[in-house]
Amino acid sequence: MSRTSAVNAPPGVAAPPRVIAATVLGTVLEWYDFAIYGALATMIGKLFFPSDDPTTSLLIALASYAVGFVCRPIGSIVLGRFGDRAGRRNMLAITMVVVGGSSLLIGLLPTYASIGLLAPVLLVLLRMIQGLAVGAEWTGGATYLIEYARTGRRGLFGGVVQASTVVGFLSGTGVATLVIRTDQEWAWRVPFLLGGLVAAIGLFVRLKLDESPAYLRVQAEEEVPPGRTRKNWLLLFGIVFGITLYGYTATSWPAFLAGVTELPLPDALLTNVIALAVEVPLIVLAGWLSDRVGRRPLMIGAAAVFTVGTYPMFLLATGGTMAGALVGQLLFVITFAALCGPMAALFVEMFPTRVRSSAFSSSYNIAVALFGGTAPFVNTFLATRTGSHVAPAYYLTVGAVVSLVLLATVRDRHREELD
Repeated sequence: MSRTSAVNAPPGVAAPPRVIAATVLGTVLEWYDFAIYGALATMIGKLFFPSDDPTTSLLIALASYAVGFVCRPIGSIVLGRFGDRAGRRNMLAITMVVVGGSSLLIGLLPTYASIGLLAPVLLVLLRMIQGLAVGAEWTGGATYLIEYARTGRRGLFGGVVQASTVVGFLSGTGVATLVIRTDQEWAWRVPFLLGGLVAAIGLFVRLKLDESPAYLRVQAEEEVPPGRTRKNWLLLFGIVFGITLYGYTATSWPAFLAGVTELPLPDALLTNVIALAVEVPLIVLAGWLSDRVGRRPLMIGAAAVFTVGTYPMFLLATGGTMAGALVGQLLFVITFAALCGPMAALFVEMFPTRVRSSAFSSSYNIAVALFGGTAPFVNTFLATRTGSHVAPAYYLTVGAVVSLVLLATVRDRHREELD
């Protein structure tokens, strides 16, 4: 598709396969990198943050995991604005280079045993640089792909984007499971080096993309409804509070279960891989269903289930048995699929095209930085300090209630054209 044909394209054309592939590759890579870091937190803690107390090493490693989220708001503001001014395609090329390059360099880092304190300093620095790009990767990819989709299909494509995050988590956790089961000291490097390879492929694909039709159509327009943008920015921020707690808890189950229960890490990783594999098609299904019944009914229903069901899910998952861990996680991800499947489409539809990239990215990523990136650390801290494995359930339930209340006030625009 040429630039001219894209400008003249009708609203909501079918997304070409290369557009879907380019979006999915970047999102998979982003969450693959965060998944392997989270899943290998115990090993990374010993190699880069050695301590006589294994729990202390784990907490410090998880804190460095959270540090990567500190820069997300900065990246979301800078790169999100760049996406509104210079185009979605150009922004997505930058994020691919930074996310993949950081992953490659982490895989090449010497450990504490080789260079001392410089090792953890460089690790944290690379996590922060990576966080800058991550601040615009998922939101930018979701915006780009959903702007291609016609009305009545945006939920489906949003579900595909969201499912690709779980594919990234699944891939990262699966690779980490293999790494954990090897006895090779260098094996932890392999997942990060693979991330660099995936980034090279993704960049090649993204450089061949055209700009989204919706973005090209509004270039001559000047007016943006500021009142709606400000209101929805705050609304999205509040909704993401609960959603991100559950999302990052789902992907940090292995480190949490191995760190605070007696379940061996290989078993914790395996149960997480199975749960994530089940979640992927359910997310796409929820996105597709939201095109027919609306985004709000599915998301409100899931938030309500979490409000009353988080505690029993934690009871099952943290019982110390592999079967309980698997059942608890399955209930968790099945409910989360209904919550996050329609999410990308709902959030994209909340903002006008001209400011969508910056508004969506900044609101979403500030909330994720504050609540999502810290969730694994807070969950582990609450469980270890209170002596109760289910203590994090109370924190998550508060988030579910907040999201539930705010979702009830959102306007459902699944049948309307993007403006």
